[in-house]
Amino acid sequence: MATVDENEKLDYLPYCIGNIRHNGVVSTSNRLIRPIELSSNEYKALLYAMAVANYGEKNNQDKEITEQTYIYLHKHDLGELLGLDKKNSINVAIDRIYKELSSRVAHFVIEDSSEENKKKVKKVHSVVPIIRELRWEDDAKNALQIRFTSEVLPYFTRLASGNFTTYQLKHLFALETVTSMSLYSYFIKNEFKFNQQVSYDVELSLDNLRALLDLSESKYDRWVDFRRYVLDKIIQEINTCTELYLEYETIKKGRPVVGVLFKVTNKSSRPEMKTISASEQTKVYLDVPFNDNNLVKELGAKFDIEMRAWYVYNNDSNLPDFKKWFKKDGCLTDSQANAIVNDILFQMDFAEAGTSMEEFKREMKAKLKKDPEFVKKNRQRLNEIYGKEII
Repeated sequence: MATVDENEKLDYLPYCIGNIRHNGVVSTSNRLIRPIELSSNEYKALLYAMAVANYGEKNNQDKEITEQTYIYLHKHDLGELLGLDKKNSINVAIDRIYKELSSRVAHFVIEDSSEENKKKVKKVHSVVPIIRELRWEDDAKNALQIRFTSEVLPYFTRLASGNFTTYQLKHLFALETVTSMSLYSYFIKNEFKFNQQVSYDVELSLDNLRALLDLSESKYDRWVDFRRYVLDKIIQEINTCTELYLEYETIKKGRPVVGVLFKVTNKSSRPEMKTISASEQTKVYLDVPFNDNNLVKELGAKFDIEMRAWYVYNNDSNLPDFKKWFKKDGCLTDSQANAIVNDILFQMDFAEAGTSMEEFKREMKAKLKKDPEFVKKNRQRLNEIYGKEII
């Protein structure tokens, strides 16, 4: 950043225009906690506007971004970053952003010196308006124009001498929910504390984690619901879409869960930790005894009615927890084997004279579950009998 004399006032920059796209970055102050109650599209629009401001500032170091500076977010650039490709859907999304974003506020933590002891600092939480003006022309509708408030501008402009973090837009924008973006940003912001270690542990109390994700006390107040409907989904999304890989274990005080210990790994330092994209996502079918049905459901497995089997996806962050129920490669699950041995066509094809039906079913079920060579040899016929490709 260019240095200026304290008495010299910078000219203000009338507007910032930048075609940042997915290879861009955004830098924000570490004192910015999060915007409050934003939709994911609103949050992404704000981050993109901040990235454009960063870009404009970098290329115009003799001019200052102020409340008078318009940040231009071109419709097609913003639509691409939001994953929209049709004109009407882009217009609808930006219309919604325009109507809702103007009233939003942001949450900051400011460290002030204590009045009694200047060496000590106290944390002051502050909530301030974000937007001074939004413009979205009815006729042309080519760009959303934003003017930020003077209270917010210092948190993403003139950051050269401050404590800030730079994020890759492609990772932030790959995440679908604000909760995922909040937790991801928290880990990126705190990476410097761990001296570029390949993996490091981060401990968060359950109360602090819920506050970080902006969840009220009454929402998903049971740990099992919070884990299943919030935390596990966030972990899976971050692991799938970003350069981070998260694992966690619970911290208990007696029986209640009081915190979470995260293990954070940067996949760029671990080549074997290849990110599985949505297009590569496949189902991993499980061999689950009837008595374990509730247990695997609690862990997040889903039941495929047509395949008559529980499953998880191969990029599920909880996949190691299901190891005891992995079926043998090339074989059937218990429920699939049951369906096959009880089918009249299978019995006509494979039953042998002199063998009781009970014994036949027991032997055939064992082969279907444990003998991949038998299954492979009879694959086509088994699929025909079952009515689907089960192998």
